[in-house]
Amino acid sequence: MDRFDFLELDEGSIKTASPPGAAEEPEPSIGGWKPLRLRAVEVIGESGNGAGQFSSPTGLSADKDGAIYVVDSSNQRIQRVAMNGDVKRYGRAGDGPGELWGPQSVAVEPLGQHFFVADQGNNRVQCFGFNGQHRAVMNGFKSPSGVAFDPAGRLWIADTGNSRVICFDLASGQFLGGYDKTAGLVRPISVACSPSGKVYVVDSASQEVICFLGADRVSQRKLQSPQQLALDAEGRLYVAESGANRLHVFDAQGDSLITFDTPSSRFGAFKQPSGVTIGPNGEIYISDTLNHRILRLAWD
Repeated sequence: MDRFDFLELDEGSIKTASPPGAAEEPEPSIGGWKPLRLRAVEVIGESGNGAGQFSSPTGLSADKDGAIYVVDSSNQRIQRVAMNGDVKRYGRAGDGPGELWGPQSVAVEPLGQHFFVADQGNNRVQCFGFNGQHRAVMNGFKSPSGVAFDPAGRLWIADTGNSRVICFDLASGQFLGGYDKTAGLVRPISVACSPSGKVYVVDSASQEVICFLGADRVSQRKLQSPQQLALDAEGRLYVAESGANRLHVFDAQGDSLITFDTPSSRFGAFKQPSGVTIGPNGEIYISDTLNHRILRLAWD
């Protein structure tokens, strides 16, 4: 499989492309400052059930080598797509060890030895090794939808049906608390953690992205069916805003920076994007769920 299908089209940014033959309009600039723009630079996959094909992909994660892990939800599996295009598949439909039913999210362990899957339909979180072997099952959850690691290597789980987000320490095998109904959570579906200790949670009941710092709920923002979250090295928060068919980016202070909804005229607009992750070198990946593909975006 050849992963790389480069777009390299300016019309993939938020700026509307000029019609053929029209004079190029200069970029607005104040003192050398130019507005931030995003553009699509790569399309990965297409609809289907073969290697490198997807059916309603949802959650995404990336490892230190730049490979992306795609929750190929309706195909009941995880696919790892390497930088050179090689594809490895994990899981199949079922409720046994290593089998999946309605998976929603994936998180790669920072040391690069394992990855964890929110196996929603089976009410559990599963651990896989990169050699393809199933490693462990974590039970006691109800429809878990989100998994993410914090900078300390602890696993956070959005235990949706139990109205809580909990932290699990892999080294000790102990749960270390989190946030639940007492913090105002009703139906948390995804989580992301910043180096500064902030924990961002999407609550699908209120359609909010909520930010916690320690025991404090420090901010919240209502969006249109927000789904997965990701943070980059600059502290920017990326939200797959499914109900608005766009990617929404906020700065480290929580102010809206940019929205992006149309990769290009050739490939059309997003259809209910639900997953987003940041690669080791700042690559931005988004799962364009109902278009059954993954897109890589870049800042201009």
